[in-house]
Amino acid sequence: MELNNKDNMSQFQLTAKVNIPLSGGMRIDKGQTFFVNLPFGHLPFDSINSKEAVTKRLELEGFNIKGHESILSSGYFDFKKL
Repeated sequence: MELNNKDNMSQFQLTAKVNIPLSGGMRIDKGQTFFVNLPFGHLPFDSINSKEAVTKRLELEGFNIKGHESILSSGYFDFKKL
């Protein structure tokens, strides 16, 4: 029996607390939301793997945060489990 990967995942909504300037004139606007799936029992910024999952989600949304990895914290984003 195959396990559905989503069965072992939790979805989180991330909301930017502030305007976050990025390279090339890009920015994440205050209040902008993103959704990320993480392995059950993990939070968005609690490990390197969780931060990588958030980074990939932001990249899929068109945001390159290279050089701005310090934004990957609850200081810049509110998050709630859905």
